[in-house]
Amino acid sequence: MVEIFEKLGYKLQTCKTCGQEFYSQVDRDTCGDAPCDEYGFIANPATDKPYNLYEIQKVFKEFLESEGHTAIDRYPVLAKRWRDDVFLVGASIFCFQPWITSGLVKPPANPLEIAQPSIRLNDVDNVGRTGRHMTCFTMGSHTVINTEEDFIYWEDETIRLCHEFFKSIGINTEEITFIKSWWSGGGNEGPCYEVCCRGVELATLVFIQYETLEDGSKKEIPIKVVDTGYGLERIAWISQGTPTAYDACFAPVVDKLRELTGVEINEDIQGRNAQIAGMMDIEDIGDLKELRQQVADSLNLSLEDYLEEAEPMEAIYIIADHTRCLAFMIADGIIPSNVKEGYLARLVLRRTIRFMKELNMKESLADIMAIQLDFLSKFYPEIRDSEEHIMNIITLEEERYATTVKKGKSIVKRSIKRLKKEGKNEMPLDMLIDLYDAHGIPPETVVEMAGDDFTVNVPDNFFTQVAGAHEKDESNVKSTFKVDFPETELLFYKDFYQQEFEAEVLGVIEKDGDQCLIFDKTIFYPEGGGQPSDIGEIFIDGEVFKMSYAEKVNNVVLHHVDEVPQDIAGKTITGKLDWNRRITLARHHTGTHLVIAAARKVLGQHIWQAGSQNNLSRARIDLSHYKRITQEELNEIEKLANEYVMANIDLDIQFHTRDEAQKLYGFVLYQGGIVPGKMIRVVKIPGIDVQACAGTHVLRTGVVGPIKINKTERVQDGVERIDFSAGIAAIDSIQHDNELLRESSSIFKVDNDQLPKTCDRFFSEWKAQKNEIDKLKSQIASLKMNSLADDYDEINGLKVVSELMESDFKELQKIATDFTDNGKADVVIMGNNDGKIVGAASQNAIDNGIKINEVIKTAAGVLGGGGGGRLTLAQGAGKNADKMDEAIQTAIDLIKG
Repeated sequence: MVEIFEKLGYKLQTCKTCGQEFYSQVDRDTCGDAPCDEYGFIANPATDKPYNLYEIQKVFKEFLESEGHTAIDRYPVLAKRWRDDVFLVGASIFCFQPWITSGLVKPPANPLEIAQPSIRLNDVDNVGRTGRHMTCFTMGSHTVINTEEDFIYWEDETIRLCHEFFKSIGINTEEITFIKSWWSGGGNEGPCYEVCCRGVELATLVFIQYETLEDGSKKEIPIKVVDTGYGLERIAWISQGTPTAYDACFAPVVDKLRELTGVEINEDIQGRNAQIAGMMDIEDIGDLKELRQQVADSLNLSLEDYLEEAEPMEAIYIIADHTRCLAFMIADGIIPSNVKEGYLARLVLRRTIRFMKELNMKESLADIMAIQLDFLSKFYPEIRDSEEHIMNIITLEEERYATTVKKGKSIVKRSIKRLKKEGKNEMPLDMLIDLYDAHGIPPETVVEMAGDDFTVNVPDNFFTQVAGAHEKDESNVKSTFKVDFPETELLFYKDFYQQEFEAEVLGVIEKDGDQCLIFDKTIFYPEGGGQPSDIGEIFIDGEVFKMSYAEKVNNVVLHHVDEVPQDIAGKTITGKLDWNRRITLARHHTGTHLVIAAARKVLGQHIWQAGSQNNLSRARIDLSHYKRITQEELNEIEKLANEYVMANIDLDIQFHTRDEAQKLYGFVLYQGGIVPGKMIRVVKIPGIDVQACAGTHVLRTGVVGPIKINKTERVQDGVERIDFSAGIAAIDSIQHDNELLRESSSIFKVDNDQLPKTCDRFFSEWKAQKNEIDKLKSQIASLKMNSLADDYDEINGLKVVSELMESDFKELQKIATDFTDNGKADVVIMGNNDGKIVGAASQNAIDNGIKINEVIKTAAGVLGGGGGGRLTLAQGAGKNADKMDEAIQTAIDLIKG
């Protein structure tokens, strides 16, 4: 038994319902958590006074400060700013993994206090329906990083602080229970206590002692972490005794939404719903349906009457919750898109719109977001600072959603038609998920379009399933290739301009079918960070070997070469660098830092690097941005980047411990990606940009030379790519563009400055002439149709027209369908001298068994090609145009049967 429990009067007991062991100051049969205990605080607050969410945050902070803890600011909810395994912060400990919990970085304070907004979408479908589930919640924590040299406190003090805090806000400690359990998450685990009061869990006290290994086993770690998580929303809830946590935590937003919609909150229904939901482990669709039925039964209502009352209230709560979640997501740098964290933001955003539509709200999402921002910004000034950016994205995304739904209807129609053709009358769940995943089509749109003769069942946990498949970043696959050699000394960090070196051969290994030399030192930069490797030559005993590629595995550089003698370990080699390649790549790499800095200044602070690649003739950088970059913005970025070049600023490149670097520069260090290791190389362009970067760089910005932006393109939703060239490569690109300009001007026989006007005139004239040609073609087609109207054969009671004509594909189709659509013929077969053949059939012909698509497919085979189409219109083509008469005759023979 932990000593502090005895001092505080707690006794170890066993729950007679669930069998869990727990500590309590009084004898009791149950552990204090649902479903063993019902909620006992609704309309019966557990504290001595009510607290709203921000009041309880303040009380929590002040209590821990009085106990020797230092309060720190919240972290962004976008966890990928400092780690590469998850997208979002799901708990306060995510902020400190892996660097602080592994000991590579010192904590910002120790012990510390934080109130961290956290996002979990693994039960998004339960939000608004259970009274307690939220997409975004605030986890209060007192965290301690214990080392052998500085062991601050462990279980006893953690439990004492928890007991004293709840006592300080007026909770009767005899109602508190500490349930023994086990916690794991984010790669760590350890024993814990779940702290409950009146049927609801209020806090979890975790004592992290282990690393969770890939095979599921655990390894003890030297650093012992006290990781506590207090559900501040739940504490505010039990202090007020409101029917739901939503009423307690964002009442002003809920009230405003009720005012706009006219929805009345039935406290009896919501309170009973929350109490029954608290007794259930709401995990799947079946649980949610059971919850609804139980609440309806307990209130003597039919399920239909209950849903009519409850669903509008649930929609209000969902909108209030989701807009809060979106505010943090977008303010902290997430751009809604169709991949990764952007996918999750878009999911939350579009669910919000869905429930607004269910309430028939006339307001835009931006209007509702403004209500939420006004509420949040009183407590989070950074939300106010990002308001314009948030509203721009919300407005744009709402427009995109409307477009997606409009376009998606045709996709849904085709999908349903295909399923019906296969004899199916119900849409499989995987197809429903794919329509949302791949095309953004919400399930309710599919339901609307299904009609009465086709079934679409949308599970209540649809979005939970979808979100669950996207919450972890699975893209960072680590190499399993291992080498057992000493770390390679990297000479290029000591002298960027060194072009030759001598080194000792430590060994030769094979990788990917190549021979790889390993030296004690090297000047060859190994590929990494979007920069290709150096190349060059290696001299061994008078022989020259081409070094075509270098890579780094576990801090050992592998030099890929042609076949080399195996007995060279211990020999001294000379290496010579391809300097032109090195300086070109370095110019592009430093240029990349300048371009992203310029883009951030022009486009906004939300700009974050999403990828880069430096090559010899050009480089590209991918930026997180919510709309296309205009030409004016591109010009400004290019101009600003060149101003940075001309300022000829000395780069400040230094190695820091990760701890020092993060204290100096924060998470902006990692905009180029997460850099491993305790020591990191920081490339700083004073006043312009700073990044953790292992690449080679010029030593002054002036050495980059001119920067020319070649183009921009959209890589995917939320990611814009800038393609640019620097130095000699920029000159080459400029000269190439000038040559194109000169050639174009020469063709038109005008000066360069007259080219746009001349092109516009020629295009206008060409367009007018094309329209005239199309008009003449139409008249010719009419004449041809008139001449053919009476020139038909009657085959099996059907009027059949066949002809070889000098017309293009479109004309053939137009003539053929005009005949069959207007009763001039039942079957039309037409071909041209380009090897194109067209067939059309009237409804009368179809009723008489004519399958024109099969006829044309066979006829096109005579031409050495293929064809097909619908029963009314088909087309084909082949390379043997000289056999067109034979092809047409084949079609006629098939019609004759």
